[in-house]
Amino acid sequence: MQPTSLGDQELALLRFVSSHGPITAGEAAAKYGEPIGLARSTIETVLSRLHKKGYLARSRKAGVFCFEAVLEPQEVMGSLVEQFVEKTLGGSLVPFVTYFVKQNQLSDSEIIELQQLVSKLESKKQEKDR
Repeated sequence: MQPTSLGDQELALLRFVSSHGPITAGEAAAKYGEPIGLARSTIETVLSRLHKKGYLARSRKAGVFCFEAVLEPQEVMGSLVEQFVEKTLGGSLVPFVTYFVKQNQLSDSEIIELQQLVSKLESKKQEKDR
């Protein structure tokens, strides 16, 4: 699926549906919308947009629509990160990583994970170059 941009509200509701779905608009409004002050009509609108963008599947059960995420949460995030890197950073991860390094926002475990990813990339590059 080619990622379509998501607003903050869409992304937050998509995350909620991913972890609680399948879910009706009424359930989403009660469990997600009400605690943060969003009206049911707002939740219905956002669910509809997410469905039209291809992030949610919709099926009718007992006369009401149920929504569930089409992709796993990590797949959605991967698509959005890819879109951000391509569109905002011109395909380069260097500004992204530089930001985290300058802000000292990487934990020890995240640094180790990044080092492991770089090692995997180097291995793949060596295999490809053979």
